[in-house]
Amino acid sequence: MSTQLYFHPAVWRRMCTPYTWLWLTLLFALAGSGHAQPARPTVVYDLVPQTPNSHLITVTLRYAPPEPVKHLDVALPAWRPGRYQIQNYARNIRDFRATDQTGRPLPWEKTDKSTWRIQCGAAREVRVSYACYANTLDAGSTLWNDEELYWNGTNLLMYVVGKKDLPARLSLTLPAGWRCACPLRKVAEPFVYEAPDYDTLADAPGMASPTLDIVRFEHAGTTYFMAFQGRVSVPLNELAESIRRIVAVTVEMFGGKAPFADYWFLYHVIPGGRFHGVEHLNSTSITVPASVFTERIQRFYSITAHEFFHAWNVKRIRPQVLGPFDYSQEVYTRNLWVAEGVTSYYDDLLCRRAGVLSVEDYLRALGTTIATQQRMPGRLVTPVTAASFDAWLTPDDTNVRVDFYTKGALVALLLDLDIRRRTDGAKSLDDAMRWLYTTYAERGRGYPENGMQLAVEAVAGTGYADFFARYVDGTDELPYGEYLAAVGLELVETLSPTQPKASLGIELSGDEKQTVIANVFPGEAGFQAGLDRGDILVALDGEQATLATMPQLLKQRQPGETVRVLVFRRGKLREFAVTLQKEKRLDFQVRPVSAPTPAQTRLYRDWVGLSASSG
Repeated sequence: MSTQLYFHPAVWRRMCTPYTWLWLTLLFALAGSGHAQPARPTVVYDLVPQTPNSHLITVTLRYAPPEPVKHLDVALPAWRPGRYQIQNYARNIRDFRATDQTGRPLPWEKTDKSTWRIQCGAAREVRVSYACYANTLDAGSTLWNDEELYWNGTNLLMYVVGKKDLPARLSLTLPAGWRCACPLRKVAEPFVYEAPDYDTLADAPGMASPTLDIVRFEHAGTTYFMAFQGRVSVPLNELAESIRRIVAVTVEMFGGKAPFADYWFLYHVIPGGRFHGVEHLNSTSITVPASVFTERIQRFYSITAHEFFHAWNVKRIRPQVLGPFDYSQEVYTRNLWVAEGVTSYYDDLLCRRAGVLSVEDYLRALGTTIATQQRMPGRLVTPVTAASFDAWLTPDDTNVRVDFYTKGALVALLLDLDIRRRTDGAKSLDDAMRWLYTTYAERGRGYPENGMQLAVEAVAGTGYADFFARYVDGTDELPYGEYLAAVGLELVETLSPTQPKASLGIELSGDEKQTVIANVFPGEAGFQAGLDRGDILVALDGEQATLATMPQLLKQRQPGETVRVLVFRRGKLREFAVTLQKEKRLDFQVRPVSAPTPAQTRLYRDWVGLSASSG
């Protein structure tokens, strides 16, 4: 709908200088002459899968420049949003060709690993075709076989360099009887879709097969689709109802109205598969093991909540550098702990608030997250902002590695509880996320590198410089107990009865045939004695030591005892005397204090989403 403003010419004359009036007269004359702006060209893509067992998809790209150009560059992304590592997708491209509108070949050459330069000559239209080898199935890949076509645009569809802002049209050629799930706007049958620009096109995964199951539900004016490829062992309507509840609490957190008319959950259910999810503007692609529905259904809900929350946090509430995307090289930010870690904090919490996760299970999961963080020696070496910046590198040394998902989630926990404490429950981290959304995302901007600190300080009304210096930009231990106390919780260290009390301060890998020391923790028993990563473990006090036997051997000993450890190092047998230490890699339990105050109880119930009438 458009709105027209009208002023009488006499009013305009009083408002304008003579020169301005002349220009306005000419402008209105041109506007009324019927001369419309030239239509922007559309980049057209056609996808035609070849023989299924070839795993090749033929892609044809057509682009008609509005005016003659000497040459044209097309490129394939080297990475994809959500996976901050160079992927080199161009390695799967073969049989590249370029022609004009008549089919006449055009000369081309590669200018770098992912870019092709085409000499256009007098061509009015450039047509590019290539084959992409697609035989990988995860949430961010592309796959073609006799059972399905699954694609992610970043590793399949090239873009015209410098023209990513142009609209795009995508057509699929599929076998008869196949169904398709795709979040793009469908404009023609059977499978023709449009996108306003390349970023939107590349950000819209799709899946098609003859066995695709699709269910839908509505919430607050938005239609949600759940598409499943693979066998699901529980009724789909039950899953849809639980997901609807997660959707409802998430949308409510951000004001009650989703920023999209429809949203697609794309699931691959894979026997023996793994959990993996990738977020998109109005969709997510998720892989789960088939056993999830009978053994770990909470993991299904948590990963779904995680990826759905990303529709706000990172797809819209984003660091400044993450959009528009530069797909050709690394894009650095120190805020992946916000993008991924804060999202990881909210996934289980939103499940709890939606009622698909019990309070007991939520606190148990929280204890597991804390244990994971405390078992990372790198937590005392690398700040979570540095880990975010260096995500493109993924260091092999576990003694410096920090998981910005895990630590980011725990930093978010502390911030949330502290904001609630400082404001007596009037504000929370929810308000900080809404502040980021309205201040930056709704204005089409990314937040600065200190955006989360600005948001927290804005809603709490107080400074957080010391907190961010110590726990975000620094490596101080996270004081869980101090912050959990705000909601009447305590953190208790636990040691399983089956776990040895004594430790060598090392990690092992391998099997009963060959057990290798995978890590030696700095400053701990094995390190001080001289053990090294890569040593092949042979014996402890003369008894064969393997991955399977070591726990029992250590259970027979106490911290402070000295043991003889035999290893092979570079083909030579070596012996080391190791004084056993107390086991430091403990489990943690988060539990309510015995007598919480009324204030603690009130903050606790609001935090986990317990109504006044619930237990």
